[in-house]
Amino acid sequence: MAAQKILITGAGAVTPFGLGADALYQGMLAGETKVAPLEDARVALAPGYGAVVVERNKAIRQLPNSRDMRPGTMTRYTFLSTLALGTAIQDAGTPWEQDDKSLRRGYYIASYTNSDKFDKYVRFAHAVSRRTADGGSEIDDAQVGNAIRKFTSFEFLKLMNNMPTAHGGIQGKCQGPCNTFLGTASAGLQAIGRAYEVMQDGLADLMYAGGTGSSVHAQMMMVRATRKLASDKAAAPATAGRPFDRDATGIVPGEGAGVLVLETEASAAERGAKPLAELAGWADWFAAPGADRAIPATAGGPVRAMRKALKRAGVDAGEVDVVVALGEGSTDIDGLEAAALAEVLGPRAGDVPIVSLTAHIGSTEAGVGPLGAALALRIMAEGRVPGALNRENPIDAYAGPTDSGPRDVDAKVVLVSTTTREGVNAALVIKAL
Repeated sequence: MAAQKILITGAGAVTPFGLGADALYQGMLAGETKVAPLEDARVALAPGYGAVVVERNKAIRQLPNSRDMRPGTMTRYTFLSTLALGTAIQDAGTPWEQDDKSLRRGYYIASYTNSDKFDKYVRFAHAVSRRTADGGSEIDDAQVGNAIRKFTSFEFLKLMNNMPTAHGGIQGKCQGPCNTFLGTASAGLQAIGRAYEVMQDGLADLMYAGGTGSSVHAQMMMVRATRKLASDKAAAPATAGRPFDRDATGIVPGEGAGVLVLETEASAAERGAKPLAELAGWADWFAAPGADRAIPATAGGPVRAMRKALKRAGVDAGEVDVVVALGEGSTDIDGLEAAALAEVLGPRAGDVPIVSLTAHIGSTEAGVGPLGAALALRIMAEGRVPGALNRENPIDAYAGPTDSGPRDVDAKVVLVSTTTREGVNAALVIKAL
């Protein structure tokens, strides 16, 4: 039996540019960046700048089921994902009543973690630490019980990694497959890909799928600084995010979330939905990283993921009109990704636009792939692709365009790809109808 088409009938996004995929698209098209000095205590943490989502209550109240979107009851990751889901539901017009339709509707969301405000962890650490004779510190196991009592049961519940899925499942009235995917930049595309497979297997008629991330979270800023992955504190914030550029110094903090609405043809036709595009294929591939957290030795992992996704979609690499890639902003992994793109695209590598979100909104962790897919839909609809911001001095492996201005493009096929230093690679192929 031939596989049924999986259609994209809506896309939701929340980024520092605002709510909705169009806000992201228009900001990038104008060559703007939202990376700026941080205005709170995080300015003391490396690198001291980033791109932050600013919530506006009036806009939030206009979203479906917005009464349940209270930042105080959620971690940052959960709140961002609920905003993205709300805009996706609004875009697709899918808030059906609670009836048998909800039994065939599911939600997959990816997140790197689900941390809360860092000061709680600091207080906990102080409560259970004690000084040793040599001037160091150690955990006093006897104090752990007392320290835990300083947290309410609600706080522990809020920190559970599946809370973005739990809140989203309620918000979207989903009684079908619901799951959480934990991972770095590729996890969002993997969540979308697994949702695609669920629908191909006949387990759902509609799936919400995407990812969320907040690398401006204080804990994540400290983690990256400790691993020496953070961008240079001395860099000018507006030009710090430099995908595929030899002057890049590391990861720029950012945050955002993206969610796609996937439907079978029958489901979309039944409710009169207007499809935006077809999710034609997807794939992932793991290539083991090197020792001591080094990146994988070759570009074989992302090459296999992209080629496998193209094959499943029945698309030749020569038909790809636009690529939305990661472009982390670190020359080592960017070199690996650039080499993979050059190998897959072949002689056309210098002509196909390579879009990266990081110069505009920083690192959005598991949100980057779904946001890239939402951006791809806008590019296909509008026929213009954002320029290559902060890419004046490309690394040797990069063969793509470097023009900073937007260009017209008749985008029928868009390849969305993420290449990570952890060795997990994923790709989606989106086709115009």
